[in-house]
Amino acid sequence: MIKCRGCSSEDVTRVLDFGAQPWCNDFLTKERLGKEEYYPLELVCCKDCELLQLSYTVPKEVMFFDHQYLSSMTSTLGKHFLDIAKENKDQFGLQSDNLIVDIGGNDGFQLMQYKELGLNNVVNVESAENICMFSRKKGIKTINAFFNEETAQDNFEQGSARLINASGVFFHLEELHSVIRGIKYMLAEDGVFIVQFMYAGAMVENNNFDTVYHEHLCYYTLRNVINLLKPYGLEVFDAYYSDIHSGSIIAKVTHTGGTLDNKTEGFKDTLERDKKYTLEEYLRFFKTVEEYKNKLHGFLSDLKSQGKTIYAYGGPAKGNTLLNYCAIDDTIIDKVVEINKLKLGFYMPQSHIPIVLEDKEDLPDYYLLLSHNFAEEIIRKNKDIMEKGVKFIVPFPQIQIVGATNAK
Repeated sequence: MIKCRGCSSEDVTRVLDFGAQPWCNDFLTKERLGKEEYYPLELVCCKDCELLQLSYTVPKEVMFFDHQYLSSMTSTLGKHFLDIAKENKDQFGLQSDNLIVDIGGNDGFQLMQYKELGLNNVVNVESAENICMFSRKKGIKTINAFFNEETAQDNFEQGSARLINASGVFFHLEELHSVIRGIKYMLAEDGVFIVQFMYAGAMVENNNFDTVYHEHLCYYTLRNVINLLKPYGLEVFDAYYSDIHSGSIIAKVTHTGGTLDNKTEGFKDTLERDKKYTLEEYLRFFKTVEEYKNKLHGFLSDLKSQGKTIYAYGGPAKGNTLLNYCAIDDTIIDKVVEINKLKLGFYMPQSHIPIVLEDKEDLPDYYLLLSHNFAEEIIRKNKDIMEKGVKFIVPFPQIQIVGATNAK
C-alpha cells in the first residue's frame, strides 16, 4: 500500500506511469552497457493533500552517494545564486559571524556566493563523497552526510543557524519529516530557512514532464510546502516565482509566531497562483504527455530518415526521462556532447548514447537540447555554430527549431 510522503494518507491515485527506467544518473561505462538496473517510475497524487509524488523510492545510498552533477557548470545558476545571496543578506541583515548551512550544497557553488559577500561562516552538508572534494577545494567546511535530524544534532548546536538553504534538493528527500525536524532543531530564533523547489505548476504550464525522475520524489506547490512544515512549528512568510530550472518557487520560512512571521504580498500572490493546480488539472495535463511522446519520436525519426545528423546537447538526469520515455536511443542520436568532464566517456542509461566532450569542429545538423532549462545561455554562446547552419531542437514547452535566423 502506497502512503503519501506528506500526510501519510493511503488515498492516492496514479497520474502517469513512465514504466520501468534506470536510475537517471546511472551513467554507464562501456562494460556495463545493458546491465543497468531498472526501477518503477510512476507518478501518483494524494487525494487528501494533492501532493504529486513517486510511488517507488530508489534507495538514497544508490542515488546520492556518488554522482556526476556539478552546479557550477552553468553561469545562469551562478548569477541566480549570487542574486539569492545578495537578497538574503540585505533582507535579513546577515552578519559575517552568522552561520549559513546549505543542505545538499553540491560543489559549494551557492555558498561561494555568500563568501563573496563577506559571509564566511558557511557549512555544506553534501551526501556525495566524490562531490565533497570540489566543495572543500573552495575552502568550504563540508560534512559528507545525508542531512536529517540525526545529522543536525550530531554536527550543530540547537538554534545555531541564522540561515539554512536548500536549493533544488527538497524534492529529493526520502527522510522528509526527519529533515524538517533537523531544520527546526538548527534554526535560530530569528533564523530563516530558504527552500527553492521546482514548481509543480510550472511543470504543467511548460510541459516539463522530464522533471519526473527517480531523484525527484515530490513535486510541490506552495500549499504542499506550507502543509508539510506547519506541524513542526515552521511557517512560510515569503515566496515568489523564479524562472530558474524552468520554473521554481523560492520560499522563506521561519518559526511559527516569530518576529519574521508576517506574510508578504509575494506569498499571497504565489498562493493564489496555486489554486488551479489540483488533482483534476494534473490528470488533464498528463493525458497530453503520451501524445507529445509520439510527436517527438516521429519528428526525430523523420529527420534521421532524411540523412540528418542529430546530437544531444547536455546530459542532465532529466534528459534520460525524455530519451527513455520517448524511445529515443543511439539509432537516432549519435552522441551527447558535454562540458562536465565527470561524465565524459560514459553512456546514457538505457539509450546507450555515448557522452563526449563538446567539439565545435564536429558539428551535427541538429542538437536536441536536453539541458533546455538553460536554453537561453546555451543558444547565446553557440551563435557561431548556428551561423554555420547548426540548429537546436528545444523540446519544451513544444518542439521548436532554433537557428541563426530566429535565435534570441
